[in-house]
Amino acid sequence: MYQRQPFFTPAFIDKFSLEKNYLLLLFVHVVLGVFIFHYPKFGSFYGIIIAIFGLVYIIYNENRNHEILQVAGYFIGVEVFIRMMGGFLNYEFAKYSVIVLAILGLRYNGFSKKALLYWVYLLALIPSVVFHLNLDAASKDVLNEISFSLSGPVCLGILTVYCYKKNIELAILYKILICIGLPILSCAVFVILYSPEISIYLRGVSSNYWFSGGFGPNQVASTFGLGMFVFFAQFILNSPTKIRLGINFFLFSLMCYRGMLTFSRGGMITGCLVCIVFLFSIYYNSKSYGKEKSKQGFMYFFAVLIAVVALISFQTNGLIEKRYTNRDHRGKIREDRATDRKEIAFEEMKMFIKNPILGIGVGNANHFRENKLGSKVKSHDELTRLLAEHGSLGLINIMILIFIPLRLFFKFKENLFIIIFFAFWFLTINHSGMRIAAPAFLYALMLLKVNKDDAPFFYRETSPNI
Repeated sequence: MYQRQPFFTPAFIDKFSLEKNYLLLLFVHVVLGVFIFHYPKFGSFYGIIIAIFGLVYIIYNENRNHEILQVAGYFIGVEVFIRMMGGFLNYEFAKYSVIVLAILGLRYNGFSKKALLYWVYLLALIPSVVFHLNLDAASKDVLNEISFSLSGPVCLGILTVYCYKKNIELAILYKILICIGLPILSCAVFVILYSPEISIYLRGVSSNYWFSGGFGPNQVASTFGLGMFVFFAQFILNSPTKIRLGINFFLFSLMCYRGMLTFSRGGMITGCLVCIVFLFSIYYNSKSYGKEKSKQGFMYFFAVLIAVVALISFQTNGLIEKRYTNRDHRGKIREDRATDRKEIAFEEMKMFIKNPILGIGVGNANHFRENKLGSKVKSHDELTRLLAEHGSLGLINIMILIFIPLRLFFKFKENLFIIIFFAFWFLTINHSGMRIAAPAFLYALMLLKVNKDDAPFFYRETSPNI
C-alpha cells in the first residue's frame, strides 16, 4: 500500500544547512525588509501569511521534525517586526500564535508526566485573577490589562509543558535558531532604511525611536540582542565554509551596531552577556579543539564590541559612553526617578510584603502606580511583578522556573544550551518583563533533550576537515 512521504524529509533538513540554501534565505529576508519598508501595508498581513504557511508546513509533515518549534521560532523572531507594522488583529498576535502552536504540539506529541510542576505553574496563575477580579466593574481596559500581564506567563507555561524532556537533534535546534534569526534580519533592514542621519537626529542619551524603526526601543534592542546571539552562535557552531563564516560574522556585527544605536541598554547588555555565557559554556564542555575555538570566539566578540562602541562614539560625540555610564548629555550622573525600573521593582516588593498571600491582583500594580504617579507605568521585572500581583503563589512559580532548569543543568552538564537559554530568559525578564515572547520560547528550548550522538564539533580533540 502506498504511504505518503513528507515533502520535507530528514534529508531536506541536512540540505538546509548547506551554504546555498542559507544564503538564499538570507537574501529573501533582506528583500522582504526592503519591500515592507516601501509597502508597509503588506506588513500588516505578514503575520497571517506566516500563520497560514506555518500550519500547512506543520500539518503536512505531522510535526516529524519539530516543525512546530521551527514555526514558533519564526514567530519569535518576527514578533516585534509585526508590531512595528501595526500588528495583525491583536498586539499580542505572535504570542497567541505560539500558544496555539504549543497546544497543537500537545495534540501531536503529548507531554511528559514529569512536567507536572509546570502544570502547577499554570494553575498558580489563576487564583490572583479569580479572587481580585470584580466582574461587575470589569471594563475592557481591565480585561486587556489582565490579558497583557498573563499572555507571557501562559505562553511560557504551555511551551514548557510541550517541550519538557522531548528529544531533539542538534541539526533541528540549529534550524530553530535560524528561523528566529531570519525575520530579525528583515527587521534590521527595515530599521536601517527607516533611520535618518545620525549626526542630525541623535543628540541626547535617551533611548530613541528614530533608530528603532519608529517603535519601542526596548523591544527592538531586545530583538537585536537575540539576533546577536543567533548569528554569533551560527558563526561559531554552524559555518562550514569561509563565505558563510564571513556572512555570519557580518550579521552578528550588524545586529550589535543597530542594537547599540537604539540607546536602549537592557537588550544589548543581555545580548552581550549571553554571547559571553555561550563561549564560556563551550570552553567548559569541550575538548581541545572546542577550547581553542572558544578562545578565538572571545577575540572576535570583543573586537566587534570595541569597534562598534568606537564607531558609535565617533558618530555621536561620545554620547554612547554617557548612556552606558548613566550620565546625561552634559556628563552629570542621572538621578533615579519614581518611574525608573529599580524604583518600580522596590515598590512591587513592598506590595508583596503587604499582600503576601495572593498579592494585589493581576494588572493592579499598574493601576496602583497610575493612582500614585498620575500615569500608568508597566513593570519591567517579571519576577517582582509575579510577587506583587500573585503573592505566595508567585513565589512558588519563581522557584519552579529557577530550580527545574538548575536541576537539569547539573544532570545534563554536557548540554551547553541549558545555561545559555536560561541566561537569556533570566536577563530579559529582569529588564523587559514578558513584553515579548522570546524569553518564554528560549526558556522552553532549554528543557529539550539534545541528542548526544549528534555532538557538535567542539567535542573533538582535533580540528575537523571542513
